[in-house]
Amino acid sequence: MSPPLWFANFLAYCLQVTLLVLAGTALPAVFRLRAPRVLLTYWQGLLAVCLLLPLLQPWRPSAVAPAAGGASVSISFAVMPAGAAISHAWIYSLIIGALMAGMLVRLAWLALGLGRLRAIRRAAYAFNPLPGWISELESRLGVSPSWYLSAAIESPATFGVRPPSVLLPDRFPTLSESFQRAIAGHELLHVARRDWIFNVAEELVLTALWFHPAVVWVVDRIRLSREQAVDAEAVRLISARKSYMGALLEIASGGTGPALGAAPTFIKERQLAHRIELLVKEVAVSKPRLYASLIGTVGLLTLAGVLSTWAFPLRAPASAAASRVAEEGNSSAEAQPVKKVQAVYPSAAKKAGIQGTVVLRATIATDGSVSNLEVLSGAPQLVKAALDAVRQWRYAPASMVFTTDVTVAFALVEGGVSGGVTGGVKGGVTGGISGGVTGGVYTVGNGVSAPVPIYKTEPPYTKEAKAAKLEGTVVLQIIVGSDGSVNSVKVVKEIDKGLTENAVNTVKTWKFKPATKDGKPVPCKVSVEVNFKLY
Repeated sequence: MSPPLWFANFLAYCLQVTLLVLAGTALPAVFRLRAPRVLLTYWQGLLAVCLLLPLLQPWRPSAVAPAAGGASVSISFAVMPAGAAISHAWIYSLIIGALMAGMLVRLAWLALGLGRLRAIRRAAYAFNPLPGWISELESRLGVSPSWYLSAAIESPATFGVRPPSVLLPDRFPTLSESFQRAIAGHELLHVARRDWIFNVAEELVLTALWFHPAVVWVVDRIRLSREQAVDAEAVRLISARKSYMGALLEIASGGTGPALGAAPTFIKERQLAHRIELLVKEVAVSKPRLYASLIGTVGLLTLAGVLSTWAFPLRAPASAAASRVAEEGNSSAEAQPVKKVQAVYPSAAKKAGIQGTVVLRATIATDGSVSNLEVLSGAPQLVKAALDAVRQWRYAPASMVFTTDVTVAFALVEGGVSGGVTGGVKGGVTGGISGGVTGGVYTVGNGVSAPVPIYKTEPPYTKEAKAAKLEGTVVLQIIVGSDGSVNSVKVVKEIDKGLTENAVNTVKTWKFKPATKDGKPVPCKVSVEVNFKLY
């Protein structure tokens, strides 16, 4: 089973981010970047690059169709065993559901954090009158937040914009004035820098990419660097390094309190050791060395980004088979057989009601002969017939050996069997026939005959698809009513550039001789393949 394009791109993006973050984590250590403000900008830049990776890289085309002066559409009709073509679709639906559920949980957690903050602030009491030195610090920084004391928290927290609020533990007034200055200076700097806005933005990033540990790691580095940068500014603001470290340890001794999520707190236990260590060891780096380190770090990080996108490229929607020809460096003409031998439907498979497609990977020699065949998928009862046919194919002589994928389609129709073979194209309907009824709608078999199309038109090619030289197959699951009209259409496999819409709209106009059971017309579920081919 080949994964859908969105899932392949999703995995590729996750791997790109992982490689980029691994390189981004190692480089600061290699170049000894320790200045908090520099590291904060660095980690924020790395997060921005990770988020913008899909826009910063070229998407490799997934199809290169041959140049053509026109286009043709071929239609094949096959019975559809219930759920056969989408037997694995539930896996990807489950993945999407899990991703969405995780996002909803994160959003709920963030909303609860905001609600908890509001509840704490409402229950808190105003810190009045403010000491004169707090007013002096506010004047120096040009901010004027609202101050509150609360018994519900152990570590100070700052949140909000208009007006910003500073929540302090109710034991704050009992601390020494030097500790109070350190704590108040730290929180006022958060207000002046509007750090709460960045904190909420980071929470939204974690909500969208909660499943990716590399993103969680980068956000954690950003928050540690931010606290270290504020620590350094606060020490300069109050001119008391030892008192500031003492305030950190004093607040930590009382516990960190509840995890608010929506607002950064003064102390986070896992960050405390790093913050104290940096305060003890003052970081002093000359500008030339700093610039050299930054240039080296950014240069190697850019190289890591290029390598990650090269190793795990994102792909634009298109024909998978034509893409393979382009990747192997072959012209589209080389992948076109000049001689085809139709596959013979095995009688045993016919009697057993087995139908579907066999996908083969063919190696084409320079003289155009099929030198090797590899089975990619298909029912075992059909594989030998497909191999016997494709071995006799001939391609135009080429300058080099190349590979292409070949699909051999076996479809049961009323009154006999039809077999179709296409080269260089993957897809189609797989599975066998099952008879029965679900919700009043029958499937072919066990006395239920297949509906027969008596009026069907070909859907037109769109201008966009022609311009993009797009080929492929649209697979539809339809219900043919007992009156022969198409009652519903469900897309099983789609193509871009408006081709899917054209196929759906056209098939809705078809008329059928309805399926019958015991001589009476009955509604029946079948599948329709609409093949778009340029020539």
